[in-house]
This record gives sequence, structure tokens and C-alpha cells, in this order.
Amino acid sequence: MIEQVIVCMLILVYACYRDIKERRVTNLLWLFMVAVGIPFAVYDMITLGRPYLIAFIYSVVFTSALSYLFFKFNFFGGADAKCLMAISVLIPYYHTTPIPDPFPFAITTLLNAAIVSVTVPLFLFLYNLLRLNTKRGEIAASFTGYPVPIADLERKRNLRLAHRYEEEGGKRKYIFGGLKIDNDLIAELKGYHEQGKIEGKVWVTPELPFLLFITVGFIISILYGNLIFGIFIAK
Repeated sequence: MIEQVIVCMLILVYACYRDIKERRVTNLLWLFMVAVGIPFAVYDMITLGRPYLIAFIYSVVFTSALSYLFFKFNFFGGADAKCLMAISVLIPYYHTTPIPDPFPFAITTLLNAAIVSVTVPLFLFLYNLLRLNTKRGEIAASFTGYPVPIADLERKRNLRLAHRYEEEGGKRKYIFGGLKIDNDLIAELKGYHEQGKIEGKVWVTPELPFLLFITVGFIISILYGNLIFGIFIAK
């Protein structure tokens, strides 16, 4: 099993790198993961028999169905769904603690990734608090982003503008999910700043790929197991 874990970890790290750098991940990575997983699955079916076969089918079917539904309802992207499906083939199950886990390993990874993702607002707030970014009326914004000088926007990547600014008076309105930052938008913001309508900094929201959370969720699943199930069992 350690071989599968190493292969999966290396692919996930590389996928995160490509996603952050280019905002896209080639399907070859997931096909490679499946190609590596099939020989292991066949070997385990031969040596472990029917119990492993049942666990393997449960992992692939359950994970594929749930991943497809999440993709169709826009909870995450196609690369995330394919990643989880590939994990379900490579590592159908992995128990590191005596606490039983009723879910396939890939679903446990997804649940842990979801928990990690909801901690981001807290870290953003602490970051803004420590840097004294939060002013009156900006508390809500400090949970979803942080201020960046307009002059630095051209050099920044994987960010979205948190507010839409109106031409009259430079009033701003919070936009859920943020606005795509391009050259036209930067020029518009610079113009507003030169006219004295807005300050020299604007609030931005980081675009963190969910693959990053899946990778962290994978590590947690390997080292600990299912966070949610562990909490309920502990109680």
C-alpha cells in the first residue's frame, strides 16, 4: 500500500503545481494514476479475494457517483472529480487508526478537504488582524480576502477583485466569488485612484484550487483518517 500512497502523493503535488501555475491539469495525470492502480487492484483481488473485490467496487462506484454529482452541481471542477475517481482506483481503502471508517478512502479525502477549506476564512481574518488591515466596515471582507496595492495587481496571480467599483464616487459593492482581474480592470482602478475616488489598495480574494485542499485532505487521511467520523466517535 505504501507504493500507492507515494505515487498518489507525487501526482497530487505535481497537479497542484500545474493548477496554480496554469489553472489547468492534464487528464494524463489521472489516467496514469488509474493505470498504476489497476495492476495493484488485480494483485490484491487475487491475494485477498472477495472482500477486497467488494471494497474496490464500492470505492469506485460510490466515489465516481458522488464526484459526478458534485461536478454537475458546480461544487468543484472536472479535474477535482477525475482526481477523486483516480484515487478510488489506486487506493480503495486505507485505515490508519482503530476507528472504523464506513467511507471509501477517496471520500474520506474529500470530507477532510472540505473541512480544511472552511478554515481558510479564519486564517485570512487572522492574517488581516496581525497586519492591521481590518478597519471599521471591513470586518466581513477580512474573512474572504486581503488588501493589495493597485500597482501590484499586474504582478499578482490567482487573485480576484473582491468589490465592484462604481464610476460615480468610486463606491464599492462586494461581489460573491470576486471579479476576474485583467488589464482593463487594472487600468480602470488606476484611473479611479488618480481621480481620488478610491484608495491605493483594493481588496482581493485568493483563487485557491480545490486540488490543493484535496492534497491536504489526502495527507490527513493517511496520517489520521476521517476527521468528521473521528470527532463523532470520540464523543
